[in-house]
Amino acid sequence: MCLGISVNAQEIVVNRLDVINNSSQLSLSAQEIDWIKQHQSVRVAVKNGWMPIEFQLENQKHKGVSIQYLEMVSKATGLQFKIVDYHDNMTTNEASLITGIRGKSIPAGFSPLAVPYLDTVNAIYVASHHELYASEITLDQLSGKTVAVFRNGVLPDKLKALVPGIKIKLVDIADEAFEYLDAGMVDAYIGNELVLDYHLDFHKITSIRKGGVTPITSKTFMAVSEGDPILRSILHKATLQIGTNPPEILENWGRSPENPLKKYLLSALSFFSVLLLIQLFKLYQTNKKQAVAAQQAIWFQANHDFLTKLPNRFQLKSQLDQALQAAVQQSQAVGVMIIDLDNFKEINDTAGHAIGDEVLIQVAARIQSVIAPPNLTTRFGGDEFLIVIQQSADAAHLTALSTQLLAAMAAPFIIQQKSFVVSISIGVALFPEHSQRAEDLIMFADQALYQAKRTGKNKFMLFDERIHDVFSKKTQLSNELRSAIEKHQLRLQYQPIFNLSDLSCEKVEALLRWHHPALGQISPETFIKVAEENGFIIDLGEWVFEQILRDFAEIRQQFGAVEICINISPLQFSQPAPIHQFIAQLATLGITGTHFCFEITEGLLLEPSSQVIDILNILHAQGIKLAIDDFGTGYSSLAYLNKFKIDYVKIDKSFINGITENLNDQALCKTIIFMGNQLHIKLIAEGVETQDQETLLKEMGCQYSQGFYRARPASLTG
Repeated sequence: MCLGISVNAQEIVVNRLDVINNSSQLSLSAQEIDWIKQHQSVRVAVKNGWMPIEFQLENQKHKGVSIQYLEMVSKATGLQFKIVDYHDNMTTNEASLITGIRGKSIPAGFSPLAVPYLDTVNAIYVASHHELYASEITLDQLSGKTVAVFRNGVLPDKLKALVPGIKIKLVDIADEAFEYLDAGMVDAYIGNELVLDYHLDFHKITSIRKGGVTPITSKTFMAVSEGDPILRSILHKATLQIGTNPPEILENWGRSPENPLKKYLLSALSFFSVLLLIQLFKLYQTNKKQAVAAQQAIWFQANHDFLTKLPNRFQLKSQLDQALQAAVQQSQAVGVMIIDLDNFKEINDTAGHAIGDEVLIQVAARIQSVIAPPNLTTRFGGDEFLIVIQQSADAAHLTALSTQLLAAMAAPFIIQQKSFVVSISIGVALFPEHSQRAEDLIMFADQALYQAKRTGKNKFMLFDERIHDVFSKKTQLSNELRSAIEKHQLRLQYQPIFNLSDLSCEKVEALLRWHHPALGQISPETFIKVAEENGFIIDLGEWVFEQILRDFAEIRQQFGAVEICINISPLQFSQPAPIHQFIAQLATLGITGTHFCFEITEGLLLEPSSQVIDILNILHAQGIKLAIDDFGTGYSSLAYLNKFKIDYVKIDKSFINGITENLNDQALCKTIIFMGNQLHIKLIAEGVETQDQETLLKEMGCQYSQGFYRARPASLTG
């Protein structure tokens, strides 16, 4: 009796009894055979977008190397597999087995089998316009080059170890890497040879070729629930028998001929009778139709977003290029609009990813209710959508469309009987007014989107040169800032803070200054914001800690035994290693924490994470005091002042400026000072510039004065 395997959208089924009766081939134990008989099916989680390893067609059927390997395992063991869609938070309640495991990203409760079912070479790919294209490439030629590498897995670390000076550009998908190659942003792309050869062949990409292979391979495993040891034993025996890289699978999913039946049909013409030929031809026609349908389904899967069914980034690139070419020929304009959801992360975090996915589907539907063909709506990635407007693409029409889109999102989204409010921000750029290059138009629309979000969200912004100038200057400043430390362009100044009871200097605030040789003195308000946006604030904060410790003896010599106030960004609490290192250095140097005060902003304490609370407790235990900086300009909540051990509140200088003339400012300052005194928190007035201001503040009960009236920030005299 023959084994019969049928694969539908969710199941791989075999004649179980025949296989179990022939179990001696695998040396299955009686316990293992009994386990197979008792378990109707094994749920296996399979990914849906990794061609040709494992992917899903439009009809929901899973295909690829993993599916074919599961069929072989099913034949060998008699196990029946029920396929479910994989997600990152997979649990052992949802599936007992996961395919497509690579690197260290394994959900909790699962561990990989000892033997991989795939072990594929990582190859080097280059663009036709690059100098590396002309010859075979080896790894040592990539020293000093920028190479795109898939973000997850061990490949980035292995390349850094093997190739001195290599620069790694992390990417999430192959299309992103190919775009970088086309744009000349990277010199090469290294990735899974089986996956990328299939990708290049399927999409008929001729501008990129494989230039060489590396000694690094990528292993793909199945991972089994740690609570199913018998299943693990069965699968271990099966994978040992089938082996890694079964030839029939690699042959099937490698770079296949365009028509796999062609050679067979040509041979049949020489040997078979006319009648048989007719039958074969009919069979060929049937198979061809099925192959065309399958190829169309695969094409749709590769070129459309699985969730919203909208065209994806890959299809966008070719269609936008076509739209721009047509616009040139017809002397027409084209509009590029980027839409981003303003509060999508909150929905994902509070309601879950399933709700988030449904929100994206409904958002896509509302966008399409406004944007009609031949205009193109695509899912650009995450919670971003990109629209190409080809009809009446002038500023007035794009403004009208943006207004309609904002209005379309106003009504709540009803999902699982719950209401979710979603707003959007929109950035718009025009061809040929702003640029004639697709990449520039997308970049300019993205810059306009950022400006829309920055100035309030739930609005649209049309790109102009001023926006680009702001981004260009910010980018330049960001790049210059990263080298400011090593070029010794940074320095600290110290501004005294005086006790109003006797005018003694009890504290000094450390203020970071940046003098650029070409750009001159750059305002801290400018470069600190840039540093926070690009994450460089962590390095700046670490430098400040180190410099203050170098200056410590001289500070005491110049100002006496003062308390040193240090500004701390909220981001430094999210990556607190430098803070812990600073505390450790104090202990090494024999300096107590009582000599220091950390100035933090109100926002840090509104909804603090457990990590923030732990750090605050550590600071308190070390004797390091806490001050709330710029009080009154943010949330000004009494709750956190009472909940946390706050030593000082600094009244923002915007209230001090008009305190002698403006009755509202007087009332605000008086209220803040009264509140602080009631809570036993001392007050420091910032920006005090006149004697009248200082006198009035002292009469109100303020304890400390800081400002140009008494002393400006200055470098240490030594």
